[in-house]
Amino acid sequence: MLKSRSLSSSIAFRRISCGLTKGAFVLALLFISAALFPQDLSYNVRVLNIAVPVRVFQGDRFVDNLTLQDFEVYEDGEPQKIEAVYLIKKTNLERKEEITTFKPETSRSFYLFFSLYEPNPQVSKALAYFFQNVITPEDHLLVISPRAVYDLKKEIAGKVPAEKIVAELNKKLRKDILAGNSAYLSVLADLKRMVGAGSNLETDTAEMSEEARLGMFGTGTIEEYLMRYRADVNQLEQLRTIDEEKFLDFARALKKTEGQKIVFYFYQKEFVPLLDAKTIGKYFENPFVQSLITELSDILNQKSSLDMDRLKKTFADSSINVHFLYLTKNPADMALTQIGERQDIFSTFDEIAKATGGLTARSANADYLMRQAAAAAENYYLLYYSPKDKKQDGRFRQIRVEIKTGSYRISHLSGYFAN
Repeated sequence: MLKSRSLSSSIAFRRISCGLTKGAFVLALLFISAALFPQDLSYNVRVLNIAVPVRVFQGDRFVDNLTLQDFEVYEDGEPQKIEAVYLIKKTNLERKEEITTFKPETSRSFYLFFSLYEPNPQVSKALAYFFQNVITPEDHLLVISPRAVYDLKKEIAGKVPAEKIVAELNKKLRKDILAGNSAYLSVLADLKRMVGAGSNLETDTAEMSEEARLGMFGTGTIEEYLMRYRADVNQLEQLRTIDEEKFLDFARALKKTEGQKIVFYFYQKEFVPLLDAKTIGKYFENPFVQSLITELSDILNQKSSLDMDRLKKTFADSSINVHFLYLTKNPADMALTQIGERQDIFSTFDEIAKATGGLTARSANADYLMRQAAAAAENYYLLYYSPKDKKQDGRFRQIRVEIKTGSYRISHLSGYFAN
């Protein structure tokens, strides 16, 4: 249920409370689906005409002078007849070429996700750019933090000054990030302390006094120290689990939303504090140490357990344009040799972005990422074609768009389900 709540600046952010941790961040998607969209997610749409948003770039420049004759569309490898091409900039229909007349829906709904486990000063700049240069009073906007969902449609439509919205939203995000990730941050801090203690070890613990051992490791033996380290690493894993079904619910629910559905997903790089190699080397003959090193390597290099094919097809079918913005800032209190970067969730969202015609970008600068994503999302061609194969057999039909001449970077959704 949506609730209205007045903030100190008199801005009313409608808030859906989610109570999330870092690991359960994607649970917010379920709350969005349940509160804002119909619960019956079944649909049976006769496949008559397919609309494909296409973005064409030469370097970083959007190419806006293409015509219907420049495009080629293939479905499952078979060429299709293009019925119309529309050039859209933001929400404005700039140019059209029609064999068959259509009425393209140019409205926009934005979804800003912040999957961060600690506040980032650059986020405020990214928000300022978004509210000053991207969003318009006609657009819809949901902001999803690690703890809540904020519906800002009224603020945008009411033309509340951008600086006021940014100031209040930045406060809410900071509070939500810290509160929503308290368990994750606690485990991470404990691992950092253990790694720091281990890196200072110069002698075998057997030669140290009990007091020295307790001060160094917080435990009496190397085995106990490593057992605690392993337990914390495993707990960190549990706190970052993604619920695949809830993630799919979000995509299916948005299928019913008209117009462009644009997701800017900020995700903070995750890492596991690594034990000092010099310290562990002293105990490498210990079978327990060997087992732990193997287990840690498996965790750092494990592939995503999600059904990527299912996720990519569902998001593409819902015509959601996902831009995955990966914040790469390293922790200031750790050396690079103490950081083991996680790649499984990065690869997941990178694949989803590609399947939906979106951008994947990496930077320590959130403002830069926002600018990149906004430039990639705001202009596009909308191509219409009527499939030669009109069977409603539920299969996923692969779409490929090409430009007849020239060398361009082209992004578009990968296909749809023929339901």
